[in-house]
Amino acid sequence: MRWSVLFVVGVSACLCPTITWAETIRFATIDYCPFTCDPSKEMGKEGFMTDVVREAFEEAGYTLVIDILPYARAVNSVQAGKHDGIIVVGRDYAPDLVYPDEPTVVQRVAFLVNSGTTWRYTGVESLSRVTVAIVKGFHYVDPDLIAYLAKEQRNEKRVHVIHGESTTRRGLLMLQAYRVNTFLEGEYSALYQLEKMGIRERITIAGYTTEAFEDYTGFSPLNPAADRHAEILSDKLTELKKSGRLDGILRRYGLL
Repeated sequence: MRWSVLFVVGVSACLCPTITWAETIRFATIDYCPFTCDPSKEMGKEGFMTDVVREAFEEAGYTLVIDILPYARAVNSVQAGKHDGIIVVGRDYAPDLVYPDEPTVVQRVAFLVNSGTTWRYTGVESLSRVTVAIVKGFHYVDPDLIAYLAKEQRNEKRVHVIHGESTTRRGLLMLQAYRVNTFLEGEYSALYQLEKMGIRERITIAGYTTEAFEDYTGFSPLNPAADRHAEILSDKLTELKKSGRLDGILRRYGLL
């Protein structure tokens, strides 16, 4: 009976060559909406970078397992080979990972102010007239801005540092309460949270950093398939950008 069953399975495989066995790819990610989201908190939304990764790898026949972790732990897990990839990561932060040919998106850091405010960011010298809120551990891209913030962080009349969770929401609430004059946040994170809070018309952008973030998906250098994984995502990103479908994904999160 045992050999009969094996024979039937073997014949079925030969007669049905389109049957494939799905390979599992394990991703670490962080709760960083709208890039990667905890769907239990965001009405089922997983984030636009997760949407792109799902489309790329599920079309290629993979089954995805996604674990939400703190950022440093997520990066370490991929570097150690416990996860196959991390959905959103800064290339400078983890240069040893294997990357696709280009980032999923490029994001500027915005200076947010209350609507009606006349102040505009024209360089670090313009910050001498305002109190700015920043997030602990956030990388603000421009070297001169980073140097200014590091110098003034101990002076709360110049720089207020936000710690802990829900930093984007808390920064916007501080701004609305006029506890600070401007709040620095990544443009996509700010736009998503403004839409979610229903206050998009009350806040405006008073300028941007000169440099911008490149947001990548990275793969474990310890996985022999990492180069193939990066190639799959590269091909999908090229397709999505050429067709305009990436813009459609971003619009679902209120970013365009």
